[in-house]
Amino acid sequence: MKNKMLWLILCTFWLVSCSDNKSPQWTFKEQIQLNDISPIGIASDGKNLWLSDPDKNRVVKTDLKGKILEEIPNLQRPMHIEFSKGKLFVPEYLTDTIPIIENGRRSFLPLSSKLNAPASIAVDGNTILIADFYNHRIILKKGDKETIIGKEGHNQGELYYPTDVAIHKDLIYVADAYNNRIQIFDKQGNSIQVIGEKDNINVATGIAVSGEQLFVTDFEGNRVLIYDLDGNLVQVLNNRFDKPADGCILDNRLYVASYFNGAITIFDKRK
Repeated sequence: MKNKMLWLILCTFWLVSCSDNKSPQWTFKEQIQLNDISPIGIASDGKNLWLSDPDKNRVVKTDLKGKILEEIPNLQRPMHIEFSKGKLFVPEYLTDTIPIIENGRRSFLPLSSKLNAPASIAVDGNTILIADFYNHRIILKKGDKETIIGKEGHNQGELYYPTDVAIHKDLIYVADAYNNRIQIFDKQGNSIQVIGEKDNINVATGIAVSGEQLFVTDFEGNRVLIYDLDGNLVQVLNNRFDKPADGCILDNRLYVASYFNGAITIFDKRK
């Protein structure tokens, strides 16, 4: 009997250890103070960073040390941006439009739905998602077809000022900002999971999804919460941010943009 109990304890310990080891952990590397940039959105082109600076109505490209390489001015409060296949997609909060910038030329994303303060955009091939802030909804555009996801409210399937959106493996991740949570929808608009409701998030502003994890910037809580893709909280990063607004993953590093102190905080992934 004692041998059987010992075997069960050892098996349980082994299972827990293996489960923990499957979830990567992140360690602080450095914080880069930006030169007069107050970033809300961050994206990567695979080599450099793109930062939206709504205070100065611009988007800037920087190297990984924060040096400005390019500036795109005359944007009306750019929010959570996306870089995809050589194109920069910029939600303009004040004009209710989505400029697309490619090789210095601007066009606009055609939409039949009327936006009210677009806060974020995500692009996956010919699928485009927009967080429509004051309309409390997500617009899914595929070709000429547009599908509305969510409506104003606090129940599952409802949204309250969504600020960011991402797509991963045909699932739609929404920063349901003032419901202080993340919601996951399928492409038909069905809410299939709610994450973070018990984690005391204080304005879920930005999200990023990797192959293994979901990253949530807690704007007023000055921290980043990291979940596995089953929705389990696996790590909390704090004490290094001042209004973290967004994050992105590049080369196994996490880059977090903090709005208030104008900084990029970098973390390395380790097993």
